[in-house]
Amino acid sequence: MLRSFVKHVSFPFFANREGLKGLMQEVRSLEDSQFWPAERIMQMQQILLKKVMIHAYEHTKFYRRRFQEAGFNPYTFRHPDALRSLPALTPEEVRDNLPDMVADNHAPGDLHLSQTGGAAGLQMRFYHSSACLAKRQAAMYRFEKWTGWDFGEPVGVVLPIRQDRMGHPTVKSLIKNELFRRQTVFPAAVIDDAACEDFLHKIVKKRPTLIRTFSSPLHDLARFVQSSGWADIPLKAVVSTGEPLYPHQRRSISGAFNCPVFDSYRSRGVGPIAQECEVHQGMHINAECLYIEVDGLNGYDEHHGRTGGLIVTDLLNFGMPLIRYSTGDEGTLVNRTCPCGRGLPLLEQITGRSSDMLVSPEGRCVVPAALSQYLIGEAPDLVGQIQVIQDRIDHLTIRMTKDPALTPENMQHQKTMIEQLFGPGMRVHIEIVDEMPREKSGKYLFTRRLIPLPARMAEEEAKMSG
Repeated sequence: MLRSFVKHVSFPFFANREGLKGLMQEVRSLEDSQFWPAERIMQMQQILLKKVMIHAYEHTKFYRRRFQEAGFNPYTFRHPDALRSLPALTPEEVRDNLPDMVADNHAPGDLHLSQTGGAAGLQMRFYHSSACLAKRQAAMYRFEKWTGWDFGEPVGVVLPIRQDRMGHPTVKSLIKNELFRRQTVFPAAVIDDAACEDFLHKIVKKRPTLIRTFSSPLHDLARFVQSSGWADIPLKAVVSTGEPLYPHQRRSISGAFNCPVFDSYRSRGVGPIAQECEVHQGMHINAECLYIEVDGLNGYDEHHGRTGGLIVTDLLNFGMPLIRYSTGDEGTLVNRTCPCGRGLPLLEQITGRSSDMLVSPEGRCVVPAALSQYLIGEAPDLVGQIQVIQDRIDHLTIRMTKDPALTPENMQHQKTMIEQLFGPGMRVHIEIVDEMPREKSGKYLFTRRLIPLPARMAEEEAKMSG
């Protein structure tokens, strides 16, 4: 009864109150357009691409300058291949040119700030126009519905935070959550047996039909479920996002929770990018909202597709256009259709900036995303890059690039955050560098573990991998 009331009455009501007017209509529209022929979807993308580029040229200093320097004329744009005459947009450029990237015809009250950090070891800020929020949120719900979830059903969200950082919800916020998003947040900054036990008890109590989280904490939880004998966990599906999902992790998670696992590719800057459908033969691109390119540096196979760095153009956000934004991830655009019948293009083999799992002196796993949140997300004034290296079980080195905002107080804050996550037995050394070193492959690693995993974890990892 409550699920039906939320789906048909309270969810649409609160969505309108939250500035997401027309959200349910947008979901229905996306559920229709996903089955359009690929040619029709491409035609729609070309129209939206030209529209956003003309807007960016006319209303932002940054893109007007960028287009002129590249000799790019948005008014004569005819085909997406013409985008390649523009350089890819880097996270550093977004950070350094943020004011000039905001459209001059959008009032401050129409812009919504979001910030994130960790993917590139940088604090990233983006502005989104009100007009794009409903469709972007609708695209996320479309992805969720592919899993078998529906509006009104409770969702569990695992976040890389500690319990003591979650705050205390008010009675009003609890009632609103029960009648609107129905989300239960599970803190998972540090994974140990006690945290897993508590997490599973909450799942049984709250009975979410869907859990959304990073792959690494979920994999640790799955291993605990299998070793401790938990059974009958009431889930329809699990959505893995934020980290690469490896085959052995998928097998472990699916086996532990007796439900399918959906790999999802999302970004704070541009929203939901791609996700597996119920067929699990690649990830469908959110093509009504985004245009995806690959740089093609790794070649092209006519039977498979083009592989290279993933570059995204946001087709919705006119408040702060993102044109040819380099995600830092790599993937393959494949040349086939999905048996599900959707005409949305497919991505495969997405590989992101890898991050090593770190270990506390007591042998607990610390999720890399938690370090991102604590060291970068909670230090909004810092603009430099950060890297965390574990060279001993009780010692970490935090590398930080030179930054005008880096004060002794900030450095002490970083050490305090580390102690909260790892416990007081962890010693921390901060090293200031001119430029962040990269791996031989050229990739940047936010976290690096130079010591082996504890024997128990290594044995379980080897067993799951096999």
